Amino acid sequence: MIPVGEIGFLRAPEQSDLKWLMHLENDMTLWYVATTKEPFSTLTMQSYLARHQSVVTDQQLRLVFEVDGDPVGAVDVFDYDPTVNKAGVGIILEMKHRGKGWSKLMLAAFENYCSKVLNIQNLYAHVPLHNEPSLALFTGADYTIVGDLKNWIWMHGNHDDVRLFQKILG
Repeated sequence: MIPVGEIGFLRAPEQSDLKWLMHLENDMTLWYVATTKEPFSTLTMQSYLARHQSVVTDQQLRLVFEVDGDPVGAVDVFDYDPTVNKAGVGIILEMKHRGKGWSKLMLAAFENYCSKVLNIQNLYAHVPLHNEPSLALFTGADYTIVGDLKNWIWMHGNHDDVRLFQKILG
């Protein structure tokens, strides 16, 4: 487990997270930031939780953020490339826990894990321009804005732009 300040920790997903993960993965309002365009079945999610996860073989890794025994968020590495030690990062926190500074703590703990354990030296994030809290999160975490990608995501029947952030981990 990876401590996140004094409030919780990041850990691997478990079977006990099934209901929470089903809610998260099947929330259509979040599909615009992923390649998901259809609901996940319970069987699919159970299979995901049952198989051994390896960031090297899967090129992705999800860690659950647990506070007081409950999952409240997640952070993902995706598009992992061990040859050049780079990956994308995504972060989600339940609405009721936003605005407390927890995302910044989660991201910092995750960056440390990526750097020290996974040897990732370069993280990047695609943030929709309408997502002001996430724009502020990555800006405040010393990510560099490297550009905007036009018409990058499909949301509510329209294409939307994203800001591309990058951070070289020390």
